[in-house]
Amino acid sequence: MLCFHAAMSRTQALRLFQRYQGLIGLAVLFVVAFFLARKEFFSAANFVNILKQLAVPGTLAIGMSFVIFTGGIDLSVGSLLALGNVILAEWASHGTGIVPSVLYALSLSAAIGALIGWLIGATKLQPFIVTLAAMVTLRGISYLYTNNAIVSITDNRLAFLQDTHAGLPISAWILLCVTVASAILLRFSVFGRHVYALGGNETAARLSGVRTNRVRMGAYALNGLCVGIAAVLFTARTNTGQPSSAIGYELDAIAAVVVGGGSLVGGIGNILGTFVGALFMGCVNTLLQLEGVDPYVGMGWKGLIILLAVYLQNLGRTQG
Repeated sequence: MLCFHAAMSRTQALRLFQRYQGLIGLAVLFVVAFFLARKEFFSAANFVNILKQLAVPGTLAIGMSFVIFTGGIDLSVGSLLALGNVILAEWASHGTGIVPSVLYALSLSAAIGALIGWLIGATKLQPFIVTLAAMVTLRGISYLYTNNAIVSITDNRLAFLQDTHAGLPISAWILLCVTVASAILLRFSVFGRHVYALGGNETAARLSGVRTNRVRMGAYALNGLCVGIAAVLFTARTNTGQPSSAIGYELDAIAAVVVGGGSLVGGIGNILGTFVGALFMGCVNTLLQLEGVDPYVGMGWKGLIILLAVYLQNLGRTQG
């Protein structure tokens, strides 16, 4: 009986650690930064800069959460962001109004996301395969759209998103609003419950009356919408349209979800955890830069962090 209770305690502790591993990792990172005597890391200006830099990858991570919680994956978000970026830049260069340009980019991204979700359900192919094909296709369309050229924006009417309001850049406020809205949607709506049901067990969800294909399409559409928002923020920051932009961003988004406690098999995780995971990855990047670590070495460290986070998730399921 004593051994049973000890095993239960270890399992509960592991699950608790799994759920809050992003916060724990962030706390450990702050301790490391403290002992490295990096006073500039703890400055208010640095944290504002981290949130500013986090706007694009953080928004992508929030969108990726919807997909991963259903048990899926999306490798095409970087390519879709690039497509939205070049479209916005091209339209801005030709004097198209800012409102129709942004609405078109958001609608197109959401529609492409929904199409990807529909293809996964209709073909019964693995999300990895479908989104890998989408990644290549969308990147090719981006290059064709600009004729393999970088589009310079002479009058960037989106630049106001980089302005500061109440101490934070407007882009950071947008990220916070997307985070809160997504957290409320998943926590309090029927759709949110169906997302977790789909990720937990698709067959059981279908038998209980959940329209799994429709829920999947909705999750991928919301992911596409978040990619569109990230494309707007990216265009405002770079003032250019680059068909080669956002390469590898999908990996950062996936990493943020996993570090934040999300499971790659679906059904486990929450939006606030993803935000903390994205914040952790942003703080890691900043600390490595302050320490003068080579960017390629930094990529290796991020890879180890992802591996550790996935291992802890698998260990939690094994012990649970």
